[in-house]
Amino acid sequence: MDNFKLCPNGHYYSESLSDCPYCPKTQNTQIPNVVNDDKTVIHSAGNENGNSDKTQIFTPPATANEGSLDKTRIVNAKQQTSINHLEPQKNARKLVGWLVSYTIDENGIDFKLFEGRNSIGADNGNDIVLPNDSSISSKHLTILFRLGTFKYKDELSTNGTFINDVIADEGNLADGDMIKLGNTIFRFRSAV
Repeated sequence: MDNFKLCPNGHYYSESLSDCPYCPKTQNTQIPNVVNDDKTVIHSAGNENGNSDKTQIFTPPATANEGSLDKTRIVNAKQQTSINHLEPQKNARKLVGWLVSYTIDENGIDFKLFEGRNSIGADNGNDIVLPNDSSISSKHLTILFRLGTFKYKDELSTNGTFINDVIADEGNLADGDMIKLGNTIFRFRSAV
């Protein structure tokens, strides 16, 4: 490249300048301990006060005792926390079934049911919130999965709960049962 210089940090800049305009003037501009390695760790750079406004990439020496480096780690100098995006987020409860509705959306919409208690109603505090059906009570129905069995209980709703077109206060659910709350119809599907 004609009319350009290369600084020690790998920046190309015009020969007419005496110093690299991309390198900070108040900090050491050398990249420390760069080793050709196939693992990378990113640390926030900072001064003595822990302020960080730049990110530097360091490759740790082979003797570094930071655990396995088979994944990329991002570490903040202040918090010293490690983030690993390769691990899936885990829900605290096991997925055991679904409620599927074509009355809410003609293309279909499903709601997950988890082991333990699942509350359904118009109030935002429910696990499944149905705010667009004015005939659904604030806390309308509870579906409970315990010891391999699905149980339901109407929570004294104004318009009641219908299971397979029969009004019911409580009982057991079987795969394929139809549940009607207000004007909303669900098909219950078990995952166990």
